[in-house]
Amino acid sequence: MIRTLLAAIAFVALAGSAAQAADYSGGYESAPEVRRGWNRGTVPPCDAPAVLSNMAERYHWANTHTWGNDLAFREVASVQESQFVPGDPGLIDRRFCRADVYIADNIRPTAVYYLIEERMGFASIGWYVDFCVAGQDPWRVHDGHCRTVRPGRYY
Repeated sequence: MIRTLLAAIAFVALAGSAAQAADYSGGYESAPEVRRGWNRGTVPPCDAPAVLSNMAERYHWANTHTWGNDLAFREVASVQESQFVPGDPGLIDRRFCRADVYIADNIRPTAVYYLIEERMGFASIGWYVDFCVAGQDPWRVHDGHCRTVRPGRYY
């Protein structure tokens, strides 16, 4: 039973890494890579369409299902990388980013801070993006002023 479970987990991990390699083969040549220790992937750049669409979908879902409104990102502008922290001595590469977003209900842009981390996807395969829209964290999940997804947290 345990052997079967371990074999299934290994199969899912191998299939996920092969799918990830196929997905990322064409778009991240310009992103800086850090390869130390185990075979490591790349952290997508701040303006990667997969990263921006992931944030937009999750923001819209959270507003629809949690707050009962229909707010969504209308436009993302002024995307910039704040800092890239290679995973040394650890294994997790981190890319800190900032962008201005226009939300459906306002005219002025709002700052969104986000952190892209390598090896933080499902079962440590792939990347994960964590984000915070300034002024829209009433439960202080990301501390005051989105502190947990801004550079300087790991030093």
